[in-house]
Amino acid sequence: MSITLDILEIGGRGDGIAEVGGQRYFVPFTLPAETVEAEPRDKRGEGIACDLLEILAPSRHRETPPCQHFGVCGGCALQHWRGDIYMGWKVELITRALSQHGVKAPAFERPLACEPGERRRADIVLRRQGRRVLAGFHERASQKIVDVGTCVVARPAIGSALDALRAGMASILPDGAAADAIVNETDSGLDVLIRPHKRLTLSLQMRETLVTLAERADFARLSWGDRATAEPVVTRRMPLLILGDAMVEPPPGAFLQATKLAELTMRAAVNAWIGDAARVADLFTGIGALSLGRPGKLSLFESDKPAVAAVGAAARKLGGNRVVAERRDLFRNPLTTAELDRFDAIILDPPRAGAAAQCAELARSKVRRIVYGSCDPGSFARDVRTLQEAGYRLEKLMPIDQFLWSAHVELVALLTK
Repeated sequence: MSITLDILEIGGRGDGIAEVGGQRYFVPFTLPAETVEAEPRDKRGEGIACDLLEILAPSRHRETPPCQHFGVCGGCALQHWRGDIYMGWKVELITRALSQHGVKAPAFERPLACEPGERRRADIVLRRQGRRVLAGFHERASQKIVDVGTCVVARPAIGSALDALRAGMASILPDGAAADAIVNETDSGLDVLIRPHKRLTLSLQMRETLVTLAERADFARLSWGDRATAEPVVTRRMPLLILGDAMVEPPPGAFLQATKLAELTMRAAVNAWIGDAARVADLFTGIGALSLGRPGKLSLFESDKPAVAAVGAAARKLGGNRVVAERRDLFRNPLTTAELDRFDAIILDPPRAGAAAQCAELARSKVRRIVYGSCDPGSFARDVRTLQEAGYRLEKLMPIDQFLWSAHVELVALLTK
């Protein structure tokens, strides 16, 4: 049975939230101040998830979504919201998280709002159905695949790869089988890792087909398998990432900042905020995107073996023992206070879980400057509260929206002691 709802606000997942008789309802693709007709579906957390049936009274901030797949594809949640209001909501997500943890914050730096067509990394789902191969993204809350024509958030080169992947994988995937294609646009071209959902051994003919696929699509490299054991099937030119005066050859399926603009902006903030610090440690470094290639002594710590190998190779090319890369699980084995005190500044960019154990050690250290990159305002606010209680001050914070039209927001911040 349908129900008429007045949308009060947008929640952390990008759904509109309504409340009737103390019961909360979550309705996708709605906006604050709208009246909608919705059908309750399933219990979700402290409320009920609904399907949107009709917009009875639209918001004046509602816009026509630019993508033909919006509303079905699960990649975007908020294409229908006017840009400045949408960006204000993302900033509010950070403000709200800080307030909930009692964190004192400065006036924010101007937010970085990325644009359509800038996303340089995509995880594409491939599935063979009869003679066709679907290539796209999962539908919202479903395992069904949206066969994407054009993805308006992705770089043009990634969009152009979709048809090539459909054609090339038609003779490789068995009927009903699926794989992920992790596509990274590097500074020397597309780096593609195909990861089958079930084990699939490549025959000689399959390998030849993949080589032809890479040549026709002009891929720099095409690899096969899981990230940890990926096998490069064909390397036409080495994928390269230029970071300051360093060049990194990323492993297949490497994690990149989602847009080049966001990476450059975050690097610029890091360089400005740590100033002339002579000894710097970069924790949860990944492939060194925020620090590698800057002047001075640099120690990088990361748990991912392929990433550490890539950073180590780049460091050796720089020479002069400027850069040291160490494999270390900072969740289980954070740098101790004594180890931290060797550095003038710390950079950390942890996963969504944050860096609770590492921040507990940092709170006891003598490090004067910390630059913290975060992809989750909640875990960031928790960690900053720990640091503030130890005498650190949150001096600068820049919101970053590189996951356009999603409910995700990132940031980079400076803390001083």
